[in-house]
Amino acid sequence: MIFAAIVGILSWCQFAWADADGYEVTAQRTATTLSLDGRIESAWLAGGKAEDFIQREPGYPAPATQKSEVFVLYDEKALYLAYMLYDTAPDSIRGQIQRRDNDSNSDFLDLYLDTFHDRRSGYWFTVTAAGVQAEGTFFSENNLSNSWDAVWESAVARTDSGWSCEIRIPFQILRHGGTREDGWGIAFARKIFRKNEANFWPPVDPEVGWRASQIGTLKGLDNIAPSAHVEILPHAVGRWDAPLDSLGNPKDFRSENEWENLGLTVKYVPSAALSIDGAYQPDFAQVDVDEAQINLTDYPVFLSEKRPFFLENKEYFEETPYTFVYTRRVTDPDYGARVNVQHGDFKLSAFGGKNRFAYQDSGDTLRVKLQDATFGRASLDFRKRHRIGVTWTFLNQTGYSAATAGIDARFRFRERDRLWFWLAGVERSGYPEQHWWRVDKVRDEQPIEARGSYLRDFGPVRSDFAVGFRGKDFDNNDLGWGDATNAIRQSWWMGDNYYLDGTILRNVGFDINQFYATLSDGKAAEGYGNFNVFTTTRSNWDFGGGMEWGTDFRRVYQGPTGGEFRDNYGTFNHEFYRYYWHWLWLWNDSTKPLRYGFDGRYRTFRDGNAFSFEPETSWRPRSNIETALEMDWTQVWNARDFNDETADFRNWIFKVSWSPSLHLTFRSTFQWIEESYFGDKGLLFANLLMSYNWSPGSWFYLVYDETGRDADPLDVSAPGERTLRAKLTYFFTVP
Repeated sequence: MIFAAIVGILSWCQFAWADADGYEVTAQRTATTLSLDGRIESAWLAGGKAEDFIQREPGYPAPATQKSEVFVLYDEKALYLAYMLYDTAPDSIRGQIQRRDNDSNSDFLDLYLDTFHDRRSGYWFTVTAAGVQAEGTFFSENNLSNSWDAVWESAVARTDSGWSCEIRIPFQILRHGGTREDGWGIAFARKIFRKNEANFWPPVDPEVGWRASQIGTLKGLDNIAPSAHVEILPHAVGRWDAPLDSLGNPKDFRSENEWENLGLTVKYVPSAALSIDGAYQPDFAQVDVDEAQINLTDYPVFLSEKRPFFLENKEYFEETPYTFVYTRRVTDPDYGARVNVQHGDFKLSAFGGKNRFAYQDSGDTLRVKLQDATFGRASLDFRKRHRIGVTWTFLNQTGYSAATAGIDARFRFRERDRLWFWLAGVERSGYPEQHWWRVDKVRDEQPIEARGSYLRDFGPVRSDFAVGFRGKDFDNNDLGWGDATNAIRQSWWMGDNYYLDGTILRNVGFDINQFYATLSDGKAAEGYGNFNVFTTTRSNWDFGGGMEWGTDFRRVYQGPTGGEFRDNYGTFNHEFYRYYWHWLWLWNDSTKPLRYGFDGRYRTFRDGNAFSFEPETSWRPRSNIETALEMDWTQVWNARDFNDETADFRNWIFKVSWSPSLHLTFRSTFQWIEESYFGDKGLLFANLLMSYNWSPGSWFYLVYDETGRDADPLDVSAPGERTLRAKLTYFFTVP
C-alpha cells in the first residue's frame, strides 16, 4: 500500500529536466595511437572541443580570466581528453607534489562523467599541474565522494603559454549505459590557485552550486567495448609487535606473528552494469590513522571509513537520512563478498561475510566470536529526480540475531525543493554473548522509526523542516549508527549565501538552526536554537561566528544491569542542563604557503563551564613538503562529575608529509594527549607511513604504529606498545 501511494505521487509529479542549453561536445573516434606525454599533438585537434569557461568564483558570471580548451577523442577501449590551459603568468602556476587523491595547494582540472545520463550520479577525475591524480564519484546530484579508486592514465606538461594535460580513461573501469542516443553527461572545471578562481563548463551559479542535472552532454560515443574483465589483487601482510611486559618495559619485536595475513581480492565485471567482489582473508587494516578527539558527550566518536574494501559505493549507503550501515562495525571477516548492480534506473549494492570480533567475558578472558553479517541497499529512480529505496542489515551469532529494514522516498521539485520520507524497523531476539554483564535479556521487540523533511527554496533564503519519531529500544547499532531512542524530534533550518560585488567582501552567508526532541513521557530530551554568520574577503580570509542556547541531557545508568551508552539495554535516568554557547573562527588566505587560524568556543556545561581553543598552522616550505601543527585544548570547571575542579584536556597533533615523487610518500603523525583530570598523565601516539605506488594499482606500505605511551607529559622517553607492519599488493587485470 505504501509503495503504491509513493508510485502514485511520483506519477503525478511529471517534470521535464534538460541539460544545460548549448553545452554539448561530440567525441570523435580516432584510429591514431595516442601516447600520453602531456603535450598536445596535432592529432588532438580533430576531437570535439569545449571552451568559453565561466567563473563560478570570484566573479560569476564573468568569463574566465585565463583561456581553457578541452578536446575529446575515443576509440573502442578508452575515452581520451586533452586540456590546454593557457596562463599569462606561467611561472605562477602552482603544482604541489604530494600523495595521490590530494589536489590541495595546486592548480588543477576536473572532469565529470554521468555515464548513465541519469542526471544524478557518475564519476569525477582530477589532475593537478604537478600530475597528481584523484578520482571519485558523485551521487544525489551534488554530493561528491573520493572513496572510489581506479587505474587510469594522465600526463602533464608545462609550456610557455600555460600547462597542458592528456588523460586516458578505459571504459572498463566505468559502470556505464553504453552507446546512448541521449549521450552521456559531461562537465569540465579548472582551478587557478593563486587567484582562488574556479571556472566551469557549463557555468555554475555559486548560489545554487554544482549539480549533475545541469551539466552538458557528450555525444558521439559508438561501438565502445563492454566493461567485461576481472581484477585480481593479492596481498601479503607482515606484522611484528613489541608490547609492554608486566613491569611496563618494552619487549623486543616478536617473530611469531611475522606473517599476519595472506589474502586475495577479486573483482569480476561481466558487464558495464554488474560487478562482483570477493575477498578471502581480506586485510581490513587501514593505512590512515584515526586522530584522537576530546569527547565530553555520552556517545563515542563517529570514525570515517578508510579501508579500501569498503570504499567503493560507500556513498550509496549515505543517501538515507539515518546511518543504517556503519561499516567500521565489520572488523575482521574470514571472507566477504559484495555485488553492485546498476541498470537503467535501478541500483543495488549488497555485502555478506563471516565477521570475527573479540570481547572480554566475565573473567576478563579475551574471546573470539564469529558473526554472519550482511547489509544491502536497492533503489529505483523515477523521472530522473525522484527515488524510492530499501536498506537492510542482518547480524546473526550464537544466541542472538538482529535485523533492520528501512524504506525511503525522495521527491525533487524545481531546482532545490526536496521532500523526503523514511520508515524503518528493527527486530532482534536473544542477547549478545559479549554483553555478559546484563542480567536482563533482550526482549523480542519490533520498534520503528519514521522521519520526514521538506527543503524549500524561497529565493532569498532556503528552509528545511523535519520531523521524526524513534520508538523505544529502536537501535540499529549492531551494523549501523544511531543516537538516543524513544524520542519525537523536530528540526528547522534556514539560511543562504550571498555573493557581493564592489566590496571588500566576496560573500556573506548565514544560517539559523532549531532542534527539539521529547521523550515519550513528555520530558524534553534536548533542544537548541543557534545562529551562524560567515564571510570570505576578496583577499581570501575566512571568518565567522555564532551562538546557541538550549537544553542538553546525559544518561545516568541505574541498577546492576549497567550497559553501554549507546545500546539502550540498561536502565537509566536523564539529567537535564540548560546551556548557552558562543564560537568564533578565523583563517588566513588559503593560497599562501603559511596557513594559520583558530576555532574558539565557550559554553556552560553541566551547571559549570567549558572553554575550547583549537589553533592550527600549516607550512609548505617546498612544493613536495608540508607540515602541520594543531592543538585541541578543552577546559572544564565547576561541572557535574568533575569534582567541582578544573579539568584540562590537551591534544597536540603534529604532521609531516614528504613526497620525493608522485609515486613515493612519507608521512608521520604524532599525537600527544594530556588529561589533567586523570592525574596529569600523558599519552603519546605515533604513526609513521611509507607508501610506494610501484606499479599502477599496486602498492607497498610500511607502517610503524605506537598504540600509546602512558607517561608524565615531560617524560617523553617512556616506552609504549609498538607495531611494525609491511603490506605488499599487486594489481592486474584479465581482459
